[in-house]
Amino acid sequence: MGKVRTGYNPKTMENLHTGAGAFFKNFIVGTDTYESARLGGKLIGATQGGGEFKAAAEIRNIEIDGLPGKGKGTEIIDYIDVSMTMNFIETTPAILAMALGAADVDTTTNGTYDIITGRNAFEDGDYVDNITYIGTITGSEEPIIIQVFNALSTDGLNIKVEDKKEGVIPVTVYGHYEDTGEGTLDAPPYRIYYPKGSNVATPVASVKGGTYATSQTVSLTCATVGATIYYTTNGFEPTADDTAYSTEITVAADTILKAKAIKSGMADSATMTETYRIGE
Repeated sequence: MGKVRTGYNPKTMENLHTGAGAFFKNFIVGTDTYESARLGGKLIGATQGGGEFKAAAEIRNIEIDGLPGKGKGTEIIDYIDVSMTMNFIETTPAILAMALGAADVDTTTNGTYDIITGRNAFEDGDYVDNITYIGTITGSEEPIIIQVFNALSTDGLNIKVEDKKEGVIPVTVYGHYEDTGEGTLDAPPYRIYYPKGSNVATPVASVKGGTYATSQTVSLTCATVGATIYYTTNGFEPTADDTAYSTEITVAADTILKAKAIKSGMADSATMTETYRIGE
């Protein structure tokens, strides 16, 4: 064996995690995209210094007489401590309230100011369903997505301002376990979606989901040359056994349109989902 000088390999440049990314509130994977979430008001704000995700196990070691050190299988995970830190360069009422954790924003009482007031107790509404980070992996057209569930800031608000510098508000939210009756206590409150690399681009519908008075004609496109789009109109996940897109789709009734693009030699695209309500 020769000298080992580096871990660099032919896939290295496809697996780089680059840039600061962006942070969203209540992002729905498989329904939202980066663009639709921005337009839908889910983007929290611009950052300076990016952010940080942590998931660390709180481990308890079982002490056994005669065991000279750590024994294999004697560690027990009591829980996973999950957090997401974001360094916002924007100062908005929503960011201030998020940092405070237990706070309300009054947008109607005063014609000049939004008024933010704190509370001495947390309420269910203070927990955000998810805080989502979306970033870039160099070898994929799809982003890396990291979500923290039941997110709540408990560190409070710290505003520091200096001359010739912009104020940055650090906000750390912590994930919380929740018993939904579906075994969720067995899963730590985070999820990471890592793109498989060289994914086919996600299909795009010419008409976004929404409520329309009359039927809509929807065309599907995919930025990946040579990919085939498969779609369903019953809300089920599309596969290569479903209808291949070839002509415009007429949506004349309430419909959940899902589409996935597939190309040999590449990972399947993410699923596009658009929900239409007609005649309402």
